[in-house]
Amino acid sequence: MRPSLVNTIAVPVAGVPSPATLYVAAQLPLRLLVRNCGANLVFLAHNASDLADATAGVIAAYQLPAGYADVFVLAPKQGMYAVGFGGGSQLSIAVSEALPIDRIQ
Repeated sequence: MRPSLVNTIAVPVAGVPSPATLYVAAQLPLRLLVRNCGANLVFLAHNASDLADATAGVIAAYQLPAGYADVFVLAPKQGMYAVGFGGGSQLSIAVSEALPIDRIQ
């Protein structure tokens, strides 16, 4: 089983060409806990390109209000990306294996 990790990430303002990359799973499914520790609404998406029109209002993304947290499962090679609505947006993440694959017989 691989070690878990934690990180805090500064999130760029919506409308920038490159959203923040929170994490990209490698060969195994991963559990990704995301907590919005900033003061702004943050949009999350599995494809960075889905966040390109975040300033338009309706986009293919998940909204995470300030002070809230949620858990996602990333499929192998799937990522999670973010943009915020306001300067100073920040997310804390915790990443671990979704299932301890090596222990399943």
